[in-house]
Amino acid sequence: MENRRRRTSYRGPLLIHAGMDADPDPGASSRLLWTMADPEAFGQPRAAWRAREAVIGVVHLADALTDSPSPWAAVGSYHWVFEFPSPVAPFIPCRGRPGLWIPPAAVAERLAGFV
Repeated sequence: MENRRRRTSYRGPLLIHAGMDADPDPGASSRLLWTMADPEAFGQPRAAWRAREAVIGVVHLADALTDSPSPWAAVGSYHWVFEFPSPVAPFIPCRGRPGLWIPPAAVAERLAGFV
């Protein structure tokens, strides 16, 4: 689950993208992806957390709620519900953009087995 300011009608695969700058929030949802995929690794250094400007995983966006029972749900936010987290290894270098975006064809081809 991730808190967002905007609702979306989109449902389907989403790329987890590591941005250009370090994440200022140590509890960010990108870390949750690896917690769910590798529970024993929580709290340990993971290469994905140091990745920059790369696709590091894929999830399925299942829903966007305003009343999630999750303890991470922020009041006044839309709660994007993710399923089927899958880390991408090796990472795929890719510049991101704000909001939902379509990856370049070369990146989409490399992700064919993930989505």
